[in-house]
Amino acid sequence: MNNLLDRNLFTQIGLDSGAVTMLGSVVHRFGEPGEYRGTVRSGDRLQATFYISVDPTCAVAELLIDLAKLTAPPSAQDDCCSEEPGKQRLIVHPRGYAVFHVSSGAGGYHVNIRRADEKREVRAYDTRTLQPEDIFAGVLLRPGTYTIRNLLSHAAAEAIVSYPVSGETAYRPPAPMSVEVGDTIEPRRVELRPAQGLNMHVKAPARIKIELTKPDDGPTKRPAAGRPGLQRHGLPGKKE
Repeated sequence: MNNLLDRNLFTQIGLDSGAVTMLGSVVHRFGEPGEYRGTVRSGDRLQATFYISVDPTCAVAELLIDLAKLTAPPSAQDDCCSEEPGKQRLIVHPRGYAVFHVSSGAGGYHVNIRRADEKREVRAYDTRTLQPEDIFAGVLLRPGTYTIRNLLSHAAAEAIVSYPVSGETAYRPPAPMSVEVGDTIEPRRVELRPAQGLNMHVKAPARIKIELTKPDDGPTKRPAAGRPGLQRHGLPGKKE
């Protein structure tokens, strides 16, 4: 419910997998058991440190990591999942997924994770460079035409978010649509209903950026009440 009152949800336009906001989240699977140390950064500024145990004896298949809570003052943090008060330690199964998201605020975070034992043969993971099997999931609230780009491969595609119309029944967004992002982006064009999610499955190293290129502000002139034009918007016309 707090999300509905956060102005950032309505003023942010576009998505960037390397700067996560309330409108997007990064899904990553670690695979190899072990202890990991993560940092949350905004630009070059360190905002928080946390620890993840990837444990095959753990039953957790989906670990939600709220970057807004991690970067909040200590008094506002929820330590229910920590082994020690004030120390952010989280646990997930190797076949499970960590979901990095932002519940409130301006966001703009990226995450860097490396083995706590500093094994040199294991590369650090950085959400600014998504890896195959990662998912970048988001929603585009502003109606209009967007360009989807992989900044690492220069692949591009188009997404069109339709303008909402009124109807006789309550609107529910359809299930999220999926695209594959790598050296190319497939499909090259997607059409989304209002508030419909978009899941971007990474097939090659990627930093995904989605930018609004042409806003859609709806009909320029709305028909007066009782005229046939209202039928096009799902509203009953006034009977003479």
